[in-house]
Amino acid sequence: MTDRWPDKAVPDFTTEELCAAIERHQDDPDSATQSIVRDCIQEWERRRGLPQT
Repeated sequence: MTDRWPDKAVPDFTTEELCAAIERHQDDPDSATQSIVRDCIQEWERRRGLPQT
């Protein structure tokens, strides 16, 4: 995955795309990016049956 986001909705990201997006963008100070990272984390947790944060 490059620094660009996949061209699809977060629920459609592959697990690999979710993990890469979280790792690459989690420290980005941009509020819009942080919102997408939170969505990625919630999707990752949902797929694993974890309680939502």
